[in-house]
Amino acid sequence: MFGDSAHIVFGIALISLGAFIDGGLGLGLKWIRVWRWEHLWMVYSVISFCFMPWILSFVTVNDLTGVLAAASGLDIFRVFIFGFGFGFGAVFFGLALKMAGMGLSYAIATGLGAAVGSLSPLVLLHREELFTMQGRIIIGGVLLAVVGVLFCSWAGHLKDKLTAPAEAGSPGGEVKQWRLDIHVKYGVIAAVLSGLLNPMINLSFAYGAPLAELAEQRGTLPFLALNVIWAIGMTAGSLVNAAYCAYVITKKKTWGLFVPPSRDYLIGLGMGLLGPMGLLLYGVGTWKIGNLGEVIGFPMLSSMGILSANLWGAVSGEWAGSGRKPLGMMAIAVAILVSAMFVLGWSGHLADAWGHP
Repeated sequence: MFGDSAHIVFGIALISLGAFIDGGLGLGLKWIRVWRWEHLWMVYSVISFCFMPWILSFVTVNDLTGVLAAASGLDIFRVFIFGFGFGFGAVFFGLALKMAGMGLSYAIATGLGAAVGSLSPLVLLHREELFTMQGRIIIGGVLLAVVGVLFCSWAGHLKDKLTAPAEAGSPGGEVKQWRLDIHVKYGVIAAVLSGLLNPMINLSFAYGAPLAELAEQRGTLPFLALNVIWAIGMTAGSLVNAAYCAYVITKKKTWGLFVPPSRDYLIGLGMGLLGPMGLLLYGVGTWKIGNLGEVIGFPMLSSMGILSANLWGAVSGEWAGSGRKPLGMMAIAVAILVSAMFVLGWSGHLADAWGHP
């Protein structure tokens, strides 16, 4: 079952902090001046998905090379291949941020991710829990989170509709509006694909448990042992992101934008350093929650990520001039998502309180 209430609260707090940090990373796309999306995303993904995980793993995992040498090739392959799938999801997520904005992208991508990321390990690794009271409560919590995401998406739609370009009625304005609508629709498609693929990193954590056990046997603290899984899975994801960005930069012949010194390097470095914090805190938080932590933690991370992204989006002016109706819809979505977090976080206690296994 679960750890005690103090561990659950601490685990939820860590996951929430990680989501708050992760939700603000899209701000970097608003601040670059010389680079384009592909330049920033390449620097961010290489630092965040490759360099930082290995640095932290070498620092925190005892005898890392020995752990990797003793690990099963199949276990490493599973972590790597799920991380590879996550890499495609990260590419689509970056494109969604570019085309559809922070609030709408996070709502769709992380909402779908919550459902897929929670139900996948429950079905694949804890099938015996699926039809227990606790399993049914978890499924109910996921569905509640999805409802909250739908409200987020509708609020984003209303916001985009009410803040459409004022020049739509001017010469050429209808064409501009049509192009903007198509741009947003492609962004929504990218967000959906991201939501289906991003949860694969959760499966890396789930199937990588034997690697973490090997690290623990060599004296690594349990919550730090997860870093070996993270390093392998995220490296696979970085290969996909770097390759796609390199393709786009080559196609546009814009490698020269890396040459002049600019503050964009600091933005990319900052995103790269902060990016790993979300998954690091998520990993520790799921460990603190206890059994089924990877099932419950991911939708919680997703729900808080949506709240964080919309908060940062509001601070950066994404909701300026949208009116009361979209903001009211988003407030309802926030309430639903917080309720979903409660249901997921305390599903074990709720099942016990109702007298069911």
